[in-house]
Amino acid sequence: MTLAQNHLQRLNGNNWLWLAILIVCSLSSCDAFKKVQSSGDVTDKEPREEKEKLDEIQSNRRYDPKTGKYEYVKNLNTDLDTIRWTEAPATEAPPITSEGVDINPGGTVENPGTAPGGQKLDVYNIALLMPFLSSRFNSLDSRINDKSMLALQFYSGVRLAIDELSSQGIRLEVDVLDTRASEDETRRLLENATLSEAHMIIGPVRSSNLKLVGDFAKQNFKPLVSPISPSMSAANNNPYYIQVSPSLRAHCDAITKHAKERFRSDQIVLVCRNKKAEINRLKYFQQSNYMIEGSTLADRLTEFIVTDQSADFNEMDVAPYIKEGDTTVFVVPSWSNESFIYTFLRKVNLAKGNNEVIIYGMPQWMKFERISYDYFEQLKVHVSSANYIDPEKASIQNFKQRFFDRYHMVPNEDAYKGYDVMKFFGEMIHRYGTRFQDVIDQQKPRDSNLTYSFERVPEDNARPESGLNISHIENTHVSILKFEDYYFQLAY
Repeated sequence: MTLAQNHLQRLNGNNWLWLAILIVCSLSSCDAFKKVQSSGDVTDKEPREEKEKLDEIQSNRRYDPKTGKYEYVKNLNTDLDTIRWTEAPATEAPPITSEGVDINPGGTVENPGTAPGGQKLDVYNIALLMPFLSSRFNSLDSRINDKSMLALQFYSGVRLAIDELSSQGIRLEVDVLDTRASEDETRRLLENATLSEAHMIIGPVRSSNLKLVGDFAKQNFKPLVSPISPSMSAANNNPYYIQVSPSLRAHCDAITKHAKERFRSDQIVLVCRNKKAEINRLKYFQQSNYMIEGSTLADRLTEFIVTDQSADFNEMDVAPYIKEGDTTVFVVPSWSNESFIYTFLRKVNLAKGNNEVIIYGMPQWMKFERISYDYFEQLKVHVSSANYIDPEKASIQNFKQRFFDRYHMVPNEDAYKGYDVMKFFGEMIHRYGTRFQDVIDQQKPRDSNLTYSFERVPEDNARPESGLNISHIENTHVSILKFEDYYFQLAY
């Protein structure tokens, strides 16, 4: 489905049904999206990919019109709202002066996407891969599959951005493709001429699908924008891979920096369970500490490895780590076991007495269901967040109003991401051509809802003669939120 930016139709109606119908009808009109049945399938059976699940991502903030604030909502009706991380293994282009000019002097100007050289064009083709799960849609049922809402919200933001870019004279042809959250479907889409002709690819969401598309993008010299997944699995040694959601390392760096700016090293205690994956995370904080101190000879941060393996962690003893008459700062880079976090907070709250304690946690804590907000308030819990949306910001208010006027729904984080990603990268490819990634680390988004700060991550064991001196490009901006007055807000 090709969407010319000046041909997008305004949607009427009071819910997502019309948008879903529009997308499903458009997708089903393309041969690439006809339902594929495995042998033995009958019409009343679901397709094979129905059993597959999306990677979980973070998207649990909702606007409360009564308070005028964005608040974190529990008991969501979808299992997509967590970040799932995988552990990461440890030249400026000349200005563009005219249409059709090669902006990469090391390459050659050839057909777009077929060689390392870059071009400026009148119109750019963009492929958007999202898990719309159109095969699960029933036009006779007014309900929308919860797992489709991520793609619908994201795409709705994209449409608003395309309208805005069109008004600025930026010409984009956007092909919307449904991955169905399926590796088989994604492989099939990679054989479609649409992706071969694309000058930039946005998506998909699932990390395994990202790896497939990432390999395709690297082989065909196409910028691939990963808008949602923080997984590093598709990023390694792929200079065409642009990761919008910061990695685990970026979150750890942000927490360390925030804590070190306010407290002494001897006040900070790193906490984790006696699990290899969790212990490995601590090295990020130690490395960040060395970087801030400017020396590997700096004092290491204290580590508290919880050896209690019981289900309720009742043998865990936090008292020896609480400083009498001083402030203790616990940093807990753990999220997979809510019982552990709950017990740790409860024990700290009991053991601290009149001493001040501050606890840094991870984004997933904002969706925990067992933990009382009283603990968050009393222990001054801070968490890292890649997607802080400031409700007081003029651009946020403007976007929310425009989104509501058009779709009669309140946008969630995915809608903001869709708008910002399309707006920023649409402007980038228009200004700098098909090799815009060469200067992305020098650019800041204008009038955006979210904050980006892209960096070029060095390639592991890079060889100068290889020409691939970066592993990937990553947005490293992470905000620190504090729980105060019973909601998470920006910590200054």
